[in-house]
Amino acid sequence: MIEEQTTFTVDGFEVAAVLTLPEGENAMPCPAVFTAPGFAGVKEMLIPNYSADLATGGVASLAFDYPGFGASGGDVRQHIDLPQQLRSFHAALDVLARDPRIDSDRIAVWGTSMSGGHAIAVAADDPRVKAVAAIIPFIHLTPTGNLELAPVIVRDALRRLFRRPGLTIPAAGRPGEVATMNSDGAYEWSQEMARGAENYRNEVTVASLPAMLRWSTRKAAARLTVPVLAILAESDTITPPSRVRTAFADVDTVEYVSYPESHFELFTDHADAVRKSTVEWLVDKLGE
Repeated sequence: MIEEQTTFTVDGFEVAAVLTLPEGENAMPCPAVFTAPGFAGVKEMLIPNYSADLATGGVASLAFDYPGFGASGGDVRQHIDLPQQLRSFHAALDVLARDPRIDSDRIAVWGTSMSGGHAIAVAADDPRVKAVAAIIPFIHLTPTGNLELAPVIVRDALRRLFRRPGLTIPAAGRPGEVATMNSDGAYEWSQEMARGAENYRNEVTVASLPAMLRWSTRKAAARLTVPVLAILAESDTITPPSRVRTAFADVDTVEYVSYPESHFELFTDHADAVRKSTVEWLVDKLGE
């Protein structure tokens, strides 16, 4: 495979990306997929093994860091701006569509957790996306979710009201710790993935959190008409499978693969199986 470091621009910020291509002149133009990390992650976490396997199957991959994260620019570090992240997905699609080495009629998107939600949204909005693989995708939060974060959200809002620096909070913590995710093996998985991701920082701005309560991909999911692969973890308390099934209730093109584990156990206990089924499905759909 061939790896190319590249950049594109979103909202005036330079977005760092890596384009992985299959080897051989006869491979071009080739189908392609695009993706980005899950919640607070960077492109060196989880994604490289998928990109390598896709390249073996003749499919190119574009993976990028969101503005404010990893190697990308951004005026506020570790701040999750969900509309901006979605715009970044659309910009990545534009990058692939204008690359002469890519078959613009065979482009798919995949993502995990939060990026799985973005993958659903961009596939619903842009007809250039021919298939979407959503692994434990984010649909929405409940209004009463993460009530233990309410005090820190209030403190952060008051600090910013009086022009003091905003607070940050760990993205992943152990059970009982104050963190955006403290269940389903979040801390252990993030620390394991961080070993190969020097740009990863286990924190997000507290100001990121209120908007997440209002963010939903449910309506976008209901509009999907392209092939959909939904991989679920039945014991997931972060992106519960019931919400995914409800969102896709009227989508005739969805295929489900389900595992009994929790959110992050999906990428430890079944990492190889999940990657294999995702890659094979994408290669198959883009070969049609």
